[in-house]
Amino acid sequence: MKIPEQKSIALGKMEDRQKPVMEARQISYREAYDVNWSLHNRINSNLMPDSLGSGNIAYPFVHTFYALVSPQKYGKTHPEYFSEVDGKRLIKETNTGGQLCLTNPEVVKIATATVFEWIKTHPEASVYTVDQNDGEGHCECTNCKKIDDQEGSYSGTLIHFVNQIADSVAKVYPEVKLQTLAYAYTEIPPKNIRPAKNVIIRLCHYDYCSAHPLGQCDNHKVYVERLDQWSKIASQVTIWDYYTNFERYLLPFPNFETLKHDVKFYADRKAIGLFPEGNNVSDNGGGEFSELRAWIFSQLLWNPERDAQALIDEFVQNVYGPAAPYVSEYIKMMHEQVKPKSAYFSIWTDPEDVNYLGLETIQKADSLFSMAKAIAKKDTALYKRVELAYLPVLYTRLYFYATGGTAYLSREQMPEALAAFKRILAANSITSMGVVELEPGNIPNFIKSVESSDRFIKDWWLTGPFDNENRKGFDTIYAPEKGFDSTAVFTGKNSIQTKWTRYNSNESGYIDLAKMFNPKKNVVSYAYRKFESPVARKMQFGVGSNDGVKVWVNGKLELSRPVLRAAKPNDDVITVAVKKGANTILVKVDQLGNKWGFYFTERN
Repeated sequence: MKIPEQKSIALGKMEDRQKPVMEARQISYREAYDVNWSLHNRINSNLMPDSLGSGNIAYPFVHTFYALVSPQKYGKTHPEYFSEVDGKRLIKETNTGGQLCLTNPEVVKIATATVFEWIKTHPEASVYTVDQNDGEGHCECTNCKKIDDQEGSYSGTLIHFVNQIADSVAKVYPEVKLQTLAYAYTEIPPKNIRPAKNVIIRLCHYDYCSAHPLGQCDNHKVYVERLDQWSKIASQVTIWDYYTNFERYLLPFPNFETLKHDVKFYADRKAIGLFPEGNNVSDNGGGEFSELRAWIFSQLLWNPERDAQALIDEFVQNVYGPAAPYVSEYIKMMHEQVKPKSAYFSIWTDPEDVNYLGLETIQKADSLFSMAKAIAKKDTALYKRVELAYLPVLYTRLYFYATGGTAYLSREQMPEALAAFKRILAANSITSMGVVELEPGNIPNFIKSVESSDRFIKDWWLTGPFDNENRKGFDTIYAPEKGFDSTAVFTGKNSIQTKWTRYNSNESGYIDLAKMFNPKKNVVSYAYRKFESPVARKMQFGVGSNDGVKVWVNGKLELSRPVLRAAKPNDDVITVAVKKGANTILVKVDQLGNKWGFYFTERN
């Protein structure tokens, strides 16, 4: 790390007063949870006490409906206080997936009393949050539905509810502000109701394109329109935005163009704050270029007019020293690939679905970091920083290996690569790679998947698509189920002529049917292969599919799962009898949503 040194500093008479453009400057990165770091970089988060100049403490933090009206206290005696979904009152144990009945006057009364209690017990706060819980579950009772229908959005009942509390608070505490989310099902502004003057709207840019800056991608068009609408009807708007892959903090996430551009975009629209949610495992997590991102945000939230690329270059040069050219080249290479309008990835995108993790790219990235590590080798501290920057590339190689991509990492290379992965994690105290409760962030399970001896079966004959409207195709017996003939021609969906096509890839064990066939909605396809067994025996196969799947072995149906799910290796495990000599496998996979494909493993 470069720390400038001078024997003496001479200062003449000077006066320097600055006012940050963004009033609310909280950063959700591991580094920003350090009070000294935040103080030095002028962050005024909830963690920063008033004595150190916070001035921007929200209480409670977010998703507060069940803190306002407790399901533990009222759930059994007053289920009518909670959201009605499909004719039943939905009461959850946690603040995910359940909401309140916002038109019930008793709910308003209890929630208002709770807010007054918060003001009394937490006078240090500058804003009090009246936020919907995470997930869905909005109330569909007659009164709630009437308001939402009139307003053309579920934000109708939300703003109606918050305004009642805000009006009561304003009479006693005219300086106090309330804050509520415009998030997921409440993102659309109401047609007629307007937030009270003491209500701040926190608009969430949730699950849009992360590759391109706001205003430069059609995927953002609807969101930008809603941002402008909220800005017109609300006295103050602040933003909650997302800048990481939530399931995989270590996955390369080339979104620096959005980071460089979007803070100013929001400031130009008079947003009073931005909460960039990143790798927010405060005690034991980490992520790709986490410290770089946190520092850039701290500078831009104070002054969005600064040259963000110059800031990135400054950070890379000073943190990576003689290895900086290789790190810069890596960053440039990754971001060049996502510039085309056709490129897309979001905060929930799987590694198989992005365009920037191809074999050639990762091989080039690995080569760049090999050169960076060679230069840094004599400097222990520098070498550790370079290794941490390399960790996402190493994670990517291990991920694809664990899902059958032996081109990324051979079986002979794996032990050394996995040992390096474990060592870098330990050296940087990283014990989680994603949002804690989500499976992909679990390090022991990830390591177990890498060490697995399962063999991914990747050589198939494929044909399709066939019709699956209303999921009727899942049980329809199409021609490929009647016998295999490599020369056969079938009539598929929309009268498309289709035949068997050979498929084999060493880049992934995921057979991505969505890339193979069109149309790719409400369809089914088939995969067929023949294999030899030296003896009659029992064999175990693992199947993961998106969506439903059927498996026949030697013509016998061994698995039928009409599910709606994302594909993961070994979601289903079947044990089957195979005969000596030639055996056959036929797989049928249907598609209901966006993705479509399967994994098939031979278990040991």
